[in-house]
Amino acid sequence: MKRRNIIITLAILFAAVNSLLVYLDKEDRVPRLSYVEEWSQTFEEDLYVELETPGVLTALTQKNVYFDEDRGSFGEFLVNSNDKVDVGDGLFTYKAHDYYETKSYLENEVSKLNSQVAAIEQAITDISLYSIPEAEVTTELESEDSTLVIANESAEADYRKEQYLAEKNKELALKEAELQSLQTQLSELETSGDIITVESPYEGIVTEVSESLNDPLLTIRDTELKAEGELTESERMKVQQEMPVEVIVREDGSVLDGTVQEVSQSPEDVTVEGTSTYPLQVGLAEGSDIEGLLPGYHTTMAITLKKAVGATAVMDDEVYNKRIWEMTPEGKLDKQKIETGIHVNGMYEITKGAESGQWIAAEENSQFRDGAPFITPVQLDNIQWKHLGNYDNVSWKKYFVTGLLSR
Repeated sequence: MKRRNIIITLAILFAAVNSLLVYLDKEDRVPRLSYVEEWSQTFEEDLYVELETPGVLTALTQKNVYFDEDRGSFGEFLVNSNDKVDVGDGLFTYKAHDYYETKSYLENEVSKLNSQVAAIEQAITDISLYSIPEAEVTTELESEDSTLVIANESAEADYRKEQYLAEKNKELALKEAELQSLQTQLSELETSGDIITVESPYEGIVTEVSESLNDPLLTIRDTELKAEGELTESERMKVQQEMPVEVIVREDGSVLDGTVQEVSQSPEDVTVEGTSTYPLQVGLAEGSDIEGLLPGYHTTMAITLKKAVGATAVMDDEVYNKRIWEMTPEGKLDKQKIETGIHVNGMYEITKGAESGQWIAAEENSQFRDGAPFITPVQLDNIQWKHLGNYDNVSWKKYFVTGLLSR
């Protein structure tokens, strides 16, 4: 019993002396081992910060067709409400009051449209031949009714150039359709002497037919769709034009890609105590599958505010005061400073200080020290027991003896 008490006393004294030595070791002469119980890796991830807001599908455009009673007497409608019409389809007829006066009017309108078509074609040619300068230069290209400003060689400038061309080509197609309609009316007048058929310059669905002959006589909505919604004051501060948007149709779950086309600079209503809301318009990507979708279908719009594709990421609970504990291949802990970017879904984007695939301690511990050796628990579940000792060309006996001698 006396011997047992002596052994216990010596063990306690040994532990106390070692603890005191470690505590008093200000110059790190005594190596301190860190025990890492949980660990993980930094990884590659696509990170997105999104803002979700309700929306509704609407027609991209809605065009009105008018009838000038001074030109003649209304004849008959050639279409009904909900009819689909193509460019060149007859909409209605009328009888001209005065042949020569109507002919002169139509010829003048044809001349105006020819001039407009020529101006648009010239604008398209000018911008198509224009190359984005390498140096940072601001350039303005003017057409008859619009101005394009190109800031520099950036991708944004290329995008704006393509967007401008797309808009001009749509405008050209519309003017050419109007010109064709007037030329057909003029030809029909010269043939019949007084009966004229007004053709549709638009493709779409007839939504309104004025049986009372009040203007607009007809309303035709575009078959193309867009999404509309509203933003609160705080949301308005975050959203900008050209941000990517996913438009999710609530009824069938279909997803349409789009971009923020316009965010109003003015709220719908201004009140002192109320909440201001700002109209939002989202254009759908060209070629979007909108078959079966109609104006009025409700959606959820997910606007991408920020994104980091292929970013190095880490779980946020593994970051400690902008630092991570890297487990180096040399078997030591490295308290590594990092810079972070996007924070979403419990993950941080690492913009500087670490790369994907680094092993890190998953839980900080008070006994962690920068540069200290570390040990980890054996994960028995990961050991392939049936393969132990079955390694070809490996002398496990040699390494076993070497290990004993090195202790």
